[in-house]
Amino acid sequence: MKLELEKVYKKYCLGELKELKGEEFIDSLEGFVKFRLSVSGGSESQMGEGIGCQNVKGFLNELFLFQDMMDDWSGQYRGDFCYECLETLEEILEGSDLEESVKNEIVEGWKKRYEMDEE
Repeated sequence: MKLELEKVYKKYCLGELKELKGEEFIDSLEGFVKFRLSVSGGSESQMGEGIGCQNVKGFLNELFLFQDMMDDWSGQYRGDFCYECLETLEEILEGSDLEESVKNEIVEGWKKRYEMDEE
């Protein structure tokens, strides 16, 4: 599961950054994403519960950290694009090999964080 969560994290974050390449902050954020993947709970760089992609809680924490930095950089209030970002995340999750229960846990965690109403 950890490896699949890392794939989703990488695709979500780096896909978003690819569109904005060339900006100094974006280039440094790309390096940050790669660093976070390198310490996402591997045996040599274990960072503890809730950090890294070793479980859903840590995966969501990593996504929220990334999303908060993107919102800050673009001058948006945190969560302004939570619906649009969730759509992107759901598309990536749909193409992943994660179990449906894990996908649902991720989506529900996202909705809870941003206090999104059920549609």
